[in-house]
Amino acid sequence: MIFIDSWVWIEFFQEETSKPVKAVLQRAVTDSVVISTIVLMEVKYSILKKYGKEMADSVINTIEIFPNIKVLPVTSDVARTAADIRKKYYNKKRQLSYADAINIATAMLSGCNKLYSGDRDFEKIDELKTEIIM
Repeated sequence: MIFIDSWVWIEFFQEETSKPVKAVLQRAVTDSVVISTIVLMEVKYSILKKYGKEMADSVINTIEIFPNIKVLPVTSDVARTAADIRKKYYNKKRQLSYADAINIATAMLSGCNKLYSGDRDFEKIDELKTEIIM
């Protein structure tokens, strides 16, 4: 099971998409994928800003109809774990956001073996194997 961060989805729905992004999303067709409700929020907001409501709603609907994607809510356990993760990794060199901490916690607690993103704040997370794609 893998976690696909919002960065990957946002990149996919841009005018030009890199081969690594396409390869990761190809896995969403065959592998079990987890995303958090935070991913939906980040993707919708980003697409909404750039392309408008109709496109943003269409993108979210497209993500939600992938048959192998499980969208998980922010539970109490996720929130507590995310707070610990943010405390551990938020410093002068890395400004791990609340959203990123929630996504890491969601991936960990749901049993994902890897998290994919293009966001370098996910590099060298001890709790979970991550792959930064570009």
